[in-house]
Amino acid sequence: MSAPILSDSRRGAARIVGALFVVGLALSAVLLARGLPAGDQLNLLARGWLLAEKGQFISYGNPMSTGGKAPGGITTILVGLPLMVWRDYRAPTVVILLFHVLAYWLLDRTLRRVLGPGERVLFAVLYWLNPWRLYFSGFLWNPSYLFLFGAIHLWSCLGQRDRPRFWMTFLHAAGLVLAFQVHASFLLLAMASFLLWLRGYFKIHWPAAVLGGALAALPLIPWLIDLEANPSIVTEADKGFLGRGLALVLPGLRGIAYWLRYNSLGLPEKVARFDFGPVVGGSDAWLGPALSFLDRTVLALTAVFPLLAGIWFWRRNRHRWRRRFPAEASDRVWLHGYVLWCFLASVIVFALAPTTVMYWQVVLLFHAAALPLVLWAGALWRSRRGRLVTRVVWGYAAAEILLALAVAFGSPQYRCGGRYDMRFPLVADSPMFDDLGIRRDCPWPMNRPEAWWPDVLPREEIKDNKGSKDVRDTARP
Repeated sequence: MSAPILSDSRRGAARIVGALFVVGLALSAVLLARGLPAGDQLNLLARGWLLAEKGQFISYGNPMSTGGKAPGGITTILVGLPLMVWRDYRAPTVVILLFHVLAYWLLDRTLRRVLGPGERVLFAVLYWLNPWRLYFSGFLWNPSYLFLFGAIHLWSCLGQRDRPRFWMTFLHAAGLVLAFQVHASFLLLAMASFLLWLRGYFKIHWPAAVLGGALAALPLIPWLIDLEANPSIVTEADKGFLGRGLALVLPGLRGIAYWLRYNSLGLPEKVARFDFGPVVGGSDAWLGPALSFLDRTVLALTAVFPLLAGIWFWRRNRHRWRRRFPAEASDRVWLHGYVLWCFLASVIVFALAPTTVMYWQVVLLFHAAALPLVLWAGALWRSRRGRLVTRVVWGYAAAEILLALAVAFGSPQYRCGGRYDMRFPLVADSPMFDDLGIRRDCPWPMNRPEAWWPDVLPREEIKDNKGSKDVRDTARP
């Protein structure tokens, strides 16, 4: 490739960004085609299938890591509506991919008024081609929806830095309430919004905030009705304690570490359990294990880049938290402050978190985590090190593409069989498995006593070894 990966002209940057977008979209399409359901995915599919097949609305979401069920039935809607159009377990993932496309379009459209042309290309490499984001774009999971809510947050905050706007506040508030129903990590955005508003980074149209929050809360009404009849969907939430991240230190530090790891090539251990045997039709004695070891060692060292970027960013912004945002400041200064306050908000949430922060619980701020490296690399590119930065960025983009392909064909979530297989025994059977093509692509072990089962899915009538019938139904938690 003779063309540079960075460009100092807007037209040249637009062409490069367009090419990178097509590459990232193609990788996501491959991941979507190969993605397979596991435990959380079956729980979500069960909610959507019951709505599409039987008109049954489940008013609460998946079981949470703290216990209990996620409040609200928005996941039932997000999964059920696509299944009404296409009866396939991949149908809801198409919506997730559309969420990711819309998120990137919104971010790119917002940031190109602040970033230079080269930095715009850097953001495409570090956000859109990021193998972490690509991994989330290809299979059904609650955190996979969250990238769009993070994009709406940045867009609506910057759009209201000078004055409140009805529709931006409306979507900002609605996004927070909907994110609350999708995943408990919505607190990251809620805390960031509070601190940014408190420090004068954006204005709020209060009637629009009330209206947006109220409309987004409508799926909570059936949940409140069911909660009165079945308090266990909340009272089971008794794991951990408030402030655990601060008291034990390490659980909170893990969250901060993901700010660095998101922009590295070191993937989570569960994602990097590579095995290419099912793809080649044999065993994989060395390639998968070797790549897994490479990811845990050499590729993990790429976290030094976001670490250096974070140090550079902090030195330039360490005094900014002491004062309110000056109205006369530029959009670039605003963006620095936005990233700083999102980071400080996340530190507060990590400290208060009742459980250990996991890699999927910080993706709401994925865009903010990418920006320090974008800004630092952009500054280096404009210096006399520009030629070296261009080579490094091009190599980084190539490595991201290869790593994303490795995930698509070797990671447990995207292959049937092999080491660390995502399938596990199920206690019964259901028409859902054939109706959505789940068994078509990857057979599941069924009718195993004392095994696992999706929490809301009714079980088919099965027979024991003596021929007697056992009717089991777990539609209620």
